[in-house]
Amino acid sequence: MNIAIVGAAYTGLAAAAYLRSKGHVISVTTTRPERAAELAKVADRVVVMKGSDRAKMRELIEGQDVVLLTMAGGLTQKDGKPFMDPELYRDSYVGTAESLLECLDVAPDLRQIVFCSSLNAYGDAGGADHVDEETPANAASPFAQVYIETEKLLAGAETDPLKVCNYRTGTIYGPTRAHASEAARIAGQQIPFDGDSDAMIVHRDDVVRGLEFAIENHLSGLYNLFNDITDSKAVYFGKVCEQAGLEPITWLGLSKGPRGVSNAKIKAAGFTLADPHCERETDDLLL
Repeated sequence: MNIAIVGAAYTGLAAAAYLRSKGHVISVTTTRPERAAELAKVADRVVVMKGSDRAKMRELIEGQDVVLLTMAGGLTQKDGKPFMDPELYRDSYVGTAESLLECLDVAPDLRQIVFCSSLNAYGDAGGADHVDEETPANAASPFAQVYIETEKLLAGAETDPLKVCNYRTGTIYGPTRAHASEAARIAGQQIPFDGDSDAMIVHRDDVVRGLEFAIENHLSGLYNLFNDITDSKAVYFGKVCEQAGLEPITWLGLSKGPRGVSNAKIKAAGFTLADPHCERETDDLLL
């Protein structure tokens, strides 16, 4: 199949290499020209573009069977420090979705769109004790609202031949993203997030495998995609900090998150996790 991947920073990069190894013809995008040579090693075609660029989007998706949306964006610099720009963030997601949908006429053979969204879309899920794909989202920030808007745009484009799968993924870990190194950035600090909300984490390669699963099963609808760890953030990352000899994290709970989130739907569809209990944290599970 011809597969276009929009965004190839971490998960998209691994997906490109893996799916190409399976015999698919892979096109990837990047907004950074200096990454073209790196990406050419894992893809048959590299397109330097912003997702919201209609002309480039037409070039990208023409003749494609599948489009995978694994983009991230919005991070810039302000006063010499990293800054998440709300307008750039929205353009990276909503802008990309709008661009894709406006250009579908050049891709009559397109049969599958898969978007990697985020469990942050649930916000506090209205205080629900059990959260599944039927639970109304209650975004706690404009950034989380972007995920919901993108999901709705894409889902609204589904037709009988063209299926749309929205994955709400957990925080992604894996090779080069060990929990201890990620926790070290915030150890000993106060952070605004809700330590009582679920940990909601997932191995990068389970996300890649989920993308393949959606393609092979022509998956449609919304699915939560994260592993079987049921600890809260405070408990789980408290263990991580203790084992790594790091100072504990103080969770202020200013931005509430969901609790009792379920991943039963994707399992019922037949998907199995390669790292359900985070026992292979930094392993490459796609070899």
